[in-house]
Amino acid sequence: MKTSLPVSSSRDDAPVRFGAAGALFALIMLGAGAMLYQWGASEAATGVNAEMLTMLLVIAALGAWVIVLLVRIRQRGLALRRLERERDRLFHFSLDLLAVLGQDGKILRCNAAFPRVLGYTERMLQGKSLIDLVHHDDLAETMSALRRLSSGEAVEFVARMHGITGEYRWLSWHINPVNDEDACYAIAHDITRAKQTEQALQAEMAFRRAMEESLVTGLRAIDLQGRIIYVNPAFCRLVGFTEEELLGCGPPFPYWPEESLETCWESLRMTLAGRFPPEGFDMRIRRKDGERLDVRFYLSPLIDGEGRHTGWMAAVTDVTEARRVRAALEAAQRRFAAVLEGLDAAVFVADWESDEILFANRAFKRIYGFDAVGQRASALGVPRPFSLEPEDAHPDEETLPRELFDGEVQHPESGRWYHVHEQLTRWVDGRIVRMAIATDITVHQHLRALELQRQAQLQQTARLITMGEMASTLAHELNQPLAAIANYCRGGMSRLEQGRLDEAAARAVLEKAATQAERAGSILNRIRDFVRKSEPRRESVPLAEIVEGAVEIMTPEAKRHNVRLLVELPEVLPPVRADQILIEQVLVNLIRNGIEAMARTRPAARQIRVQAARQDERHVAVAVIDRGRGLSPEEREQIFTSFFTTKPDGLGMGLKICRSIVEFHEGRLMVEDNPQGGTVFRFTLPLEE
Repeated sequence: MKTSLPVSSSRDDAPVRFGAAGALFALIMLGAGAMLYQWGASEAATGVNAEMLTMLLVIAALGAWVIVLLVRIRQRGLALRRLERERDRLFHFSLDLLAVLGQDGKILRCNAAFPRVLGYTERMLQGKSLIDLVHHDDLAETMSALRRLSSGEAVEFVARMHGITGEYRWLSWHINPVNDEDACYAIAHDITRAKQTEQALQAEMAFRRAMEESLVTGLRAIDLQGRIIYVNPAFCRLVGFTEEELLGCGPPFPYWPEESLETCWESLRMTLAGRFPPEGFDMRIRRKDGERLDVRFYLSPLIDGEGRHTGWMAAVTDVTEARRVRAALEAAQRRFAAVLEGLDAAVFVADWESDEILFANRAFKRIYGFDAVGQRASALGVPRPFSLEPEDAHPDEETLPRELFDGEVQHPESGRWYHVHEQLTRWVDGRIVRMAIATDITVHQHLRALELQRQAQLQQTARLITMGEMASTLAHELNQPLAAIANYCRGGMSRLEQGRLDEAAARAVLEKAATQAERAGSILNRIRDFVRKSEPRRESVPLAEIVEGAVEIMTPEAKRHNVRLLVELPEVLPPVRADQILIEQVLVNLIRNGIEAMARTRPAARQIRVQAARQDERHVAVAVIDRGRGLSPEEREQIFTSFFTTKPDGLGMGLKICRSIVEFHEGRLMVEDNPQGGTVFRFTLPLEE
């Protein structure tokens, strides 16, 4: 339904209402004039004066003028109504958002563009303030604009308005107040697409700026006259000058070094003429701090958006370090070649397919001729000591480098021996080559033959020493059971002489003597196996049984030297995994050493204690403690050395053999001082798991 704008409607209807009243007044005046005219005519006939008649005529003329004026006013009112209808049509069908606002920013009327853009109907928007529709980020700017509007100032601002679906639209507002009314005319243009395009351009510009700032390659653009029109941060970092110092500069540029001005001018003339090489060119530049750098320029034409050639773009790369590395590599290559030339070993590189020698050092040339490079290796008689032939199969690219041969080869003509290491690898030009290093080992071969002869002699000597050690060990260890047999025999004879030897006692003496004889045989077998480095026969054995056997053997000798043997074992002790005979020999040897060490000790202090205790979860420790003279630091360092002894008639093999037996049992034999005087020998044995 089309209606007139409420603003100024009373003023526009005034001519119409005034025209109707005037028409009524004109009709009354005309009627009155006509009546007066008739009356005047009748009075004229009766002799009324002419002044009255004139007055009547004036009234009639005034009525006619009023009628004409009223007709014109009526025509003007109709024209105003047509203009109002056209204004309403323009208001409702405008593509822009049109609204009539109050001084406080509330919407009084709005056109049909509001539902199309924001989705709200006119009824939904009436009475709402613009602040209710504005995005919270634009609220401050909108409130500031409304405050300026209330003071009578026309305002313009851009804000996001949320629609009925929650989507925000960018609107550009222009609001003008009406001075003689409490209303404002507002027009808003939807610039959402323009804003989105602007934001996309800003994002793209930010992305391009980020790319430019993250580049390590310097970019520089010059116009057709050679003035700098663009530099990126990388170029500024490269030359040390800021962007403000470089933009607008013409040649000579501040980064041109004084000693290379002519070269720089030539490079610029070449650039402006478009005669630069496509692979770029090198140039030396000067940093702001005076440092010189070697850079490489890559140039391309600078074309604008309309396809016009506006200048030249240069990508600048610092090649100072690359040149330094290249120079270092070239120097290293020269040094490497000098080293290869100075080697006594022959080195050569041959193509795998054509067998052409690509490189050979001086030692190789001395053997096969100084014209060896360029010839086929097989034609020179170079041996091919591997089975892989070129026609058999192509080498696997993924397994390079690949070893072909590593061994000794004898030259067929000179008879000299060489150690050859040969492998497949890739040459500097990408070809697969066989590279070999041959070292002359003729002298080493002779030395090796002599070494083999010496080893044979040493082995024979070692066998003789082993036989001597076994004989010494047998003499040392068999003395214990033989002494026990002699003791048992003496005891039996003594009791026989005293008449106290009955059948049972004789049987006991003979059984003990037989046991010791069997023990001597067992010792002989164990020692023989020990000398042969055979593994001992270890089994689960109670440690108390081993200690008891060793103490029983040494009791007669201890009594003869007035030595007391004290056994201190815990009541509960797990079995050990050991060879009973060998561990008994260790204990017997340690007890005998203790007895002999107390030869000069006063008789009351002569005692040997045999202790055992659990060391940890897997080992038990056995200690033999004497009260002898002890060991000096020098003796303690050599006590386990072969043929070292502190006894006048000792062989120096007992403790060495004891230590070997304990180590065979995965234990350790140690010696330490007894705080009460004397020595403590302690060894560990593994527990039965």
